[in-house]
Amino acid sequence: MKIDLSDTTASKINKALVQGRRDIGTPAVGMVLTMVIVTDEENAYDSIKAAEEASHEHPSRTLVVIKRHARTPRDRTNSHLDAEVRVGADAGTGETVVLRTYGEVTDHADSVVLPLLLPDAPVVVWWPGDAPRSRRRTRWAPSRSAGSPTCTRRRTRWWHWTPGPVPTRPATPTSRGPG
Repeated sequence: MKIDLSDTTASKINKALVQGRRDIGTPAVGMVLTMVIVTDEENAYDSIKAAEEASHEHPSRTLVVIKRHARTPRDRTNSHLDAEVRVGADAGTGETVVLRTYGEVTDHADSVVLPLLLPDAPVVVWWPGDAPRSRRRTRWAPSRSAGSPTCTRRRTRWWHWTPGPVPTRPATPTSRGPG
């Protein structure tokens, strides 16, 4: 089931997700993660298909953010958000929301995505192209090829840290029992 929303808000998108789940008869959410794909129009189709295939193994909510850049000064002032909500067979085994941002909303896409994240579920962000440069970024997983979210490289600030046993002191009795 596909629901198209023009000039919408995150609240209306959430309502469309709930309504879509009710219409197909699955009101419960059994998603294991939220996948956010930040891409352009050129790579969007292949990215969505790869995410739908991955959702058969890991049911997830997929949020595809397509940043549409304005070509004229008039377009830069016309900020709006269009969304396509896919639930059921059109979205693999999860939910897919395709977000197209226009104007100044493009610079603040994180404000659009944040209310759509699943609560208490991990978030995976995938850039089919190059990851943006940011000092706030601590971990990232850009794709080596545009066709596969599983073919990734990972950098983290803590990559030298290796897990091991936690050092503890030997237990010493503090009191003797009765008798």
